[in-house]
Amino acid sequence: MTILIVGSTGMLGQAIVVEAQRRGFKTVGAARRNAEISVDLVDDDSIASVLRAVNPSMVINAAALTDLDRCTRFPDEAWRVNARAVGVLANLCNRSRTKLLHVSTDHYFVGDGAARHDETAPVSLINEYAASKYAGEELALVAPSNVVIRTNIVGFRGWKGQPTFLEWLTDTLTAGDPISLFDDFYVSSIGTLQFAAAMFDLLDRGGNGLVNLSSRDVFSKKTFIEKFAAKFGFPLIEARAGSVSELDIPRAESLGLDVGKAESILGWRLPGLGQVVDNLFDDHARRQCIASPKSS
Repeated sequence: MTILIVGSTGMLGQAIVVEAQRRGFKTVGAARRNAEISVDLVDDDSIASVLRAVNPSMVINAAALTDLDRCTRFPDEAWRVNARAVGVLANLCNRSRTKLLHVSTDHYFVGDGAARHDETAPVSLINEYAASKYAGEELALVAPSNVVIRTNIVGFRGWKGQPTFLEWLTDTLTAGDPISLFDDFYVSSIGTLQFAAAMFDLLDRGGNGLVNLSSRDVFSKKTFIEKFAAKFGFPLIEARAGSVSELDIPRAESLGLDVGKAESILGWRLPGLGQVVDNLFDDHARRQCIASPKSS
């Protein structure tokens, strides 16, 4: 079985490649640069060319334009990457009877604190990112066998000069720099490696349609950072209370997900906050060992 992983060099794409290969699948990674095969998601012909060249058994789309500021300033680009490209992939996969799994977002819920939102909860398209991602979901679901997963992932990527949230957080806490702790921004974040493993289990058990796949817990960003700092041994010396209302771009802040559907398909419970942080700690330690191997 050959799996084409679009966005293979990104934070989530890297984890999906690792998990797919661990399970014995043949993978082909596609991204704008530094991947096995190059793809330009704003070019329909480029997408079609990659599908023809690889002829995969399954396509996993882990690529997206997630920068809220860039989506706001360049809405055409957001729609080309987050919506139109997904539609092109879905159409091509439909023609070749290839299963498509599309990774979406949780950026749809506003004003209800730590509430859990299931797959039928009404959404609020509060910015260009949310609107373009929601359109991508609808386009991906043109075939009933396709899968769209809503999630909130955290992890490490290793791109010099372009840190992920966790890489920025680790650097900030290491340096003892000031940090704001938002206690009015709720998430159900899950580590990328945990997500990838659960995603493949979901596929093995016949999951399809729209599915939430994240931590089973809902927690504030403040709680997450406090738990993360304690596990990694960072003192929160320069921490201050903050609010999502201080941010320039309007954003959804009540991002808790109800994962009951996923757990019923999987037959096991998704990780809670403590397990998420423990897994991130182990992943960070593994990456440090790879980056600085001991001399023999």
